[in-house]
Amino acid sequence: MTRNNYRTMKKIFLLAMAAFALVSCRQTDAQKEAEGLLRKAESECEAGNFEASLRCIDSLRSVYPNAVDTRMRALKLYQDVCLRQAQENVEALDSELENAKAEYNARKTIAGKHHEEGTATAEELTEVGRLRLRRDSLQVRLDTECAKVRLIRQKQKEG
Repeated sequence: MTRNNYRTMKKIFLLAMAAFALVSCRQTDAQKEAEGLLRKAESECEAGNFEASLRCIDSLRSVYPNAVDTRMRALKLYQDVCLRQAQENVEALDSELENAKAEYNARKTIAGKHHEEGTATAEELTEVGRLRLRRDSLQVRLDTECAKVRLIRQKQKEG
């Protein structure tokens, strides 16, 4: 190998090493920033701010696509947040549904008596129909949230 070829190879090698070092530093900074977003998502989840936690995770996933380890931990957190959110929704919907059922049944009974007596008004019957629709809508929402909980638990088991 000639002396010029050796110098050229040495320069190429040094440039490659410098580029590698620069990229490594950037990846380290990116990894730290991704870790910071994950910590913020975790703290938001602990505080019960599920939407804020999910936004942090979404930001982490879109801004730091190469932070694979952090993204894997964020995926687990994402499932945990979605599960907790769905469980809270189930509790709230169950309570709301019970109230809607009680109100519907009470109004239906009164409207039924009025209908038998021939004194039921259109507004009264319309109100009973509206309450039935509300009850049915809440039931569908509750069923959907329960299915979401089951799906998330299944995904967590598959792991």
